[in-house]
Amino acid sequence: MGLSACVFRNGPIVTMEPGAASAECVVTEGDRIAFVGPLDAGRALIAERGLVAMDYDLDGAALLPGFIDAHLHPLPMIFFAMSANLDALSSLEEVRAALTRQAERIDAGEWVIGVQLEENKLQGGDALSRRELDAWLGDVPALVYSRDGHAVFVNSAVLEKAGLGADTAIPDGGEAGRFMDGELNGVFREKAVGLPLAHMPPPSIPRMIEASKACFDALARSGITSIGAMLQSDEEGPGGEAAQLEAIAMQAIREHVPQSIYAIVIGKTLDGVKAMADSPMNDPQNATRTRAFKIFADGTFGSCTACMSEPYADKTCSHGFMTLPEDDIYARMEAAHLAGFQVCIHAIGDEGIAKCVDLFERLLSAHPREDHRHRIEHASFAPPELVARIAGLGLQICTQPLFIRSEMAWLPRRLGPSRTPMAYPFRSFFDAGIALAGSSDAPIEATDTIAAIDFAVNRGGFHPEQGVSVEEALAMFTRNAAFVQFEETEKGTLQAGKRADLVILDCNPLTVPPDQLGRIAVKRTMIGGIFTPN
Repeated sequence: MGLSACVFRNGPIVTMEPGAASAECVVTEGDRIAFVGPLDAGRALIAERGLVAMDYDLDGAALLPGFIDAHLHPLPMIFFAMSANLDALSSLEEVRAALTRQAERIDAGEWVIGVQLEENKLQGGDALSRRELDAWLGDVPALVYSRDGHAVFVNSAVLEKAGLGADTAIPDGGEAGRFMDGELNGVFREKAVGLPLAHMPPPSIPRMIEASKACFDALARSGITSIGAMLQSDEEGPGGEAAQLEAIAMQAIREHVPQSIYAIVIGKTLDGVKAMADSPMNDPQNATRTRAFKIFADGTFGSCTACMSEPYADKTCSHGFMTLPEDDIYARMEAAHLAGFQVCIHAIGDEGIAKCVDLFERLLSAHPREDHRHRIEHASFAPPELVARIAGLGLQICTQPLFIRSEMAWLPRRLGPSRTPMAYPFRSFFDAGIALAGSSDAPIEATDTIAAIDFAVNRGGFHPEQGVSVEEALAMFTRNAAFVQFEETEKGTLQAGKRADLVILDCNPLTVPPDQLGRIAVKRTMIGGIFTPN
């Protein structure tokens, strides 16, 4: 419902503004916060301006700034919502059952798509290849995404449609698995995933719009009022050639997205980010801002492709790898920096992060710029000396606390006991003065901000010494996220003049026992002065 004004009262007001006095009410007018402070003064302002205001009795519930998810992939979210979810499965038999059910639901000409397969969860060393997919689905094309989105598994029908065989050239920065006889086994990783994806038929527009409504309504129900949207503009990126029109597709579904958008464009060149910045999509009235350019530097822990200084403990033949030559990474960073864009670079392994920090040092030495706010996306494994270098350059970090929930069962085996304590070092980042922002990386993780805050604080018991305070965890999804998106004057705290982006929680996260954080519920969400559906 649209409101000319609303006054929120009778509950804790968590402004997230450091040092701010306690407030009794928040008054919104149109799409802005008009007042934060004493209730009598708020009512006086309403009377003075002649506003017709809804009186919202919080009845003890807590009012906070709307949550900001600073890194997610909206088009893959929609696509994943239309596919078979394999996330909770732990055996090939369960995978077979899920995919065969999906085969019964698809239209003629569509592929059977499975998403969120966690290889490390499969029991007894089970592994998926085209042989299993062939046996289950015959000549119906089938493609399965790994949980981290950096690998796909396909059957022989896909290989045939894509014209892929033993002699296919694999792009630098990618891998294609093979059987002992040298034939492709249907597993493609990193930059090689684009080979089969380029031939996958797109979903129908009506199905896509229906799924998009469901996805973004779910974000609102999680209290998310603003997103950092990763949008692919050419064949560069996890979706390969098949996803090169993401930036354009986002414009087509913008009316179905209630959240404000900070667009982060992926591409080989700046053409895509410049085109989006010059498009109607970037109109301030559209609540969209385009000013960031993303680069992929390495892979993931799940696929053993994150670039590490020492081999993986459970795969000693592999250190992972950089997905682009360092000269190429630097050339893209420099072009974006000189054009005034924020650089957001994916780096997970310590060696990958260190190489990127080397390049940022080179860039900022050659082309100094105040308040650049360049970002490292993930920064999942960072020893103390690397944390200090990141802080010294004024780099920001966007992290994903729910990666811990997904990886804690197998990550110690992958990294080994000496390295595991340095995984997801949130406490170290905060102590170094880094404005750590939080996100889901959806569809890789759930857009459950309350669960993410819980794992930022409690970490599911995984190296709790790297946990942060509840206030710091809230900051990751409010003021810090706004800061890393250059939007701290618009959102992130409850202050007069900022967007009326609000979330109501059933209790105050600052006063509940920390071990009860995960039980907090989102009651209502307001985006730009409008309540979203419950």
